[in-house]
Formats: sequence, structure tokens, C-alpha cells
Amino acid sequence: MNKNITRGNTYLPDSVSPPGDTLEDVLDDRGMSQAELAERTGLSRKTINLIVNGKAPLSQESALLFEKALGIPAGFWISREKDYREFLARAAAGRRQAAYAGWAKTLPYAAMVKQRWIEPASSPAEKIDRLLAFFGVANPESWHELYARPQAAFRRSEKFGKKTEIISAWLRQGEILADKTRTPAYSEAKFIETLAEIRKLCIAEDPNDFLPRLQSLCAGAGVLFLLVPELPSLGVSGVTRWLGERPLIQQCLRFKTNDHFWLTFFHEAKHVLQSRRRHVFIEATGLPEEDIEHEEDANRFAAGTLIPEKAYRGLVENEPGSAAIRAFARRIGVHPGIVVGRLQRDKILAYGHPAGALKVKFEWAKPSQS
Repeated sequence: MNKNITRGNTYLPDSVSPPGDTLEDVLDDRGMSQAELAERTGLSRKTINLIVNGKAPLSQESALLFEKALGIPAGFWISREKDYREFLARAAAGRRQAAYAGWAKTLPYAAMVKQRWIEPASSPAEKIDRLLAFFGVANPESWHELYARPQAAFRRSEKFGKKTEIISAWLRQGEILADKTRTPAYSEAKFIETLAEIRKLCIAEDPNDFLPRLQSLCAGAGVLFLLVPELPSLGVSGVTRWLGERPLIQQCLRFKTNDHFWLTFFHEAKHVLQSRRRHVFIEATGLPEEDIEHEEDANRFAAGTLIPEKAYRGLVENEPGSAAIRAFARRIGVHPGIVVGRLQRDKILAYGHPAGALKVKFEWAKPSQS
């Protein structure tokens, strides 16, 4: 049974014979040898034989000569050659796609569909096509060069291991969103000034109250800020990259608490200020000393921006309770949940301490079904 298919409005046969087959049939019908056709056209016998056996393309010049010698329009031969070469190209692409199937299986396609980053696929070939289009690459080799090699300074917990494919999808979604966003040129001085304004947003409990303002303030300094939903097992809280001349801070709600959100933001903001546009920072063991220094610098900046060190030392002299934490947070102008998070990370408060209730949980709104 033939397995001809239609793609869009285009009919695609399951097989196409070379124009040489048709030429051989015409010669047989007319009792004409290949040698005679060579004499009538001025082509060599070798050229005719290669065309008949599908080992050489039928050129436009040959088509015009066949028109004169056989009375069959050149357009017919040109069309047959075009159809055959297209068929060969599609067949080769199909073989390549079969080889790409292993790569496609490593990517979190179902999770990407759930987030509506990509459309569902009805076949393995369509899945590969959609993945290549999503990443904007021609083949998995190009994907590897762009995404399997880490390009950005991102904070990652070691217990998740290396999740290159998952991280690459999340990074790419950030790139797609960034392409739709316009900002003025980046200004370091403006961004430093802006961070003081952004810190004032740390008192808010509802992301809807501060996210638009956060994005607007960053954009005003030429910094893209994107909050992109995390994929399962992502293991990344935030990433800082330079897209051309524009710095991008991309975050998710990995731990879903306000203290972690703001600590991540100011950590990534420091990476922007470090302005190491092509360097890679990964939070893990065995890093080069220079990378460790930049990560620790970002950690200190984030912690100190949220809670001044001198004030913090005064707080921790005695194990503070919820009331003391609220009063302290009010005095320094941050949400008390941020203070609780710092105390927990420093092991001054246990994670089961009642003050943990002061932290605010952020949740993603459910996607619209429309």
C-alpha cells in the first residue's frame, strides 16, 4: 500500500522515481538506444547513461536538448528532476530526523507543552520539527553548541545534578520572551540607582503588587527582568545573561517564598554589575577560585542589600521571636519573611520555628483554558 501524505495543501508521494526512468521508458517505446539519443543531442553516451540510471541530475540544458530530440517539452523534464531532487532531500531529512529522535527524547517536551511554550506533536517527526523551531536551530549539533555549553551564571543546587536539557528549554523560553521586549540601552549607574528603589518593593506580599513595578524599574535601566515558570527538576532559581548588549535576569519560583525570590534577584543583579558578559558561573564544588569569588561576592551583595550587616548582628545577639522579627523588619524596610529566611539559612532559627509562618509563599496562577 502506498503511504502518500499531504502536508498543508501539498501532496507528498511516498516515492518518486528519477527522471531517468521516464527517459528509459520513452527510449524503449521508440526503439531508440542511448547511443542514438547521445548522437541526436550531442551529449556523451556516459552522460545519457548516468541520467538514465539516476546517477546524474538532469540539467536544464539537457532538458532543452531532449525537447528538440524527443519532442517532449523541457518543462516536463525539469519538473521531473525537481520533484525527484525534492523527494531525495525529504528522504535524507527523514533519515536525519530518525537520528534526532534520541535527542528529542531527552528534552522535557510534555512539560513544555503543559506550559504552552510549544504545541503538542502528533508524530515523532513533528516533535523534532517543533523542538528545532523552538530552539531556533537546524539540528541537535547546533543546539549542543548553543545550549549544552553553559552560557550564564546560574545558581543551581548540586543535588539536582546536571539538567542540561531542562535548563536549556527554560533558558530558551527566556530568550523568546526577551525578543519581544524592548528596553533602552543598559546604564550601570542607572541600575545601581534603581536597585535602591527596587529594595522598597521587598515589603509587598502579593507579586501582583510589585512585579510590574520591578520589571518597569529594571527596564528603565536597560535590564530585562523575566519571571519564567520552572520546569520539573529544573534546579535553577535564577540566571543572568547578556543578550547582545542587554543584560537579562531570568527567575522562577523554585522555592516559592518571598525571601528566596528577593535573595535570588539581588544575587543576579550583582552578576549584572560584575559585567562579565561571556563568563560562566555555576554554583557547585570544584569551581575555579575566580568563579568562587564572584559567586561569594554576589551572595554577600544580596544578603547585605536586603539586611544591613550591622543591624543584623544586633538582631542575632539573642534568638529573636516573631514579634522581634516583625519589629526589626519594619525598622529596616523589608518583609519579615526575608529576615526569617536569613536567620534560617544562618541556622539561627530552625526551619520548623514558628516564625517560619512569617514567610510568604508565591504561587503561579493556573494557565487560562481559553
